[in-house]
Amino acid sequence: FWLKLDRPKTVEEAKRCRAGAMAYSITSGRRAGRASPLVVLLAAAMAAVLTAPWLFVTPTAEGREEATVGAWSRRNLLLSGVAAGTAVASGAGPASAASFPGLGEQKGPFEVDPKEAVVVGDAGDKASVDAKKTVQSLQDEAEAALASLQKDPQADLVPMIKPLGISDLRRATNTINNLMDDSSAAGTQRLQRLMIQTKYQMEEDLPMPISKKGVVQPRGEKRLARIEEALKNYVIYSKQLLEFIP
Repeated sequence: FWLKLDRPKTVEEAKRCRAGAMAYSITSGRRAGRASPLVVLLAAAMAAVLTAPWLFVTPTAEGREEATVGAWSRRNLLLSGVAAGTAVASGAGPASAASFPGLGEQKGPFEVDPKEAVVVGDAGDKASVDAKKTVQSLQDEAEAALASLQKDPQADLVPMIKPLGISDLRRATNTINNLMDDSSAAGTQRLQRLMIQTKYQMEEDLPMPISKKGVVQPRGEKRLARIEEALKNYVIYSKQLLEFIP
């Protein structure tokens, strides 16, 4: 409606203006009175829902015990997996898949049974024969070094370290990899990586320790144990690799 801003000219007009103002005030008060209880009811409903006891149920003793047992089981499984990975990474033993109770030892994704290997190349050509001879020669050298250490823990094994020893091993094992199909090559490549890694670790510890003054020191027990473990693992991997070649 249009609000009149002009002042009332007569007494009758002034009375009508006061009456209209009073009616508007009464109507507004009634509306506010009707709205207030609705707001109060909504607030009470929200408070009842948020403070409902079933939303915050305290776990029973059995539930807490089951949750604790489950947490410990998951923690033990995680720790056992980390320990197994650490043992393999540190060269503490031959790399193999983990064994589970009731299932026995499981094969890893790159472990291949040599009896199931498929040879697609010519294993009788000169390159293949020379590669096999190289791998066998390096294996014999590792076995001889292991026997020498068993007789004399302070035996000099530096002659085993050759400038191109690891390079010759990589070249020979690459030739063997190329003889296999894709699935079989995954198994020979795994053994190739393990042999190269083990040989590198072995050659790091083969030289006798030298003091800061340049004096040669005797080989310690820990150093000797690392060398023997590396030699044993290398021989194991090498024998497994040679089983792939007919």
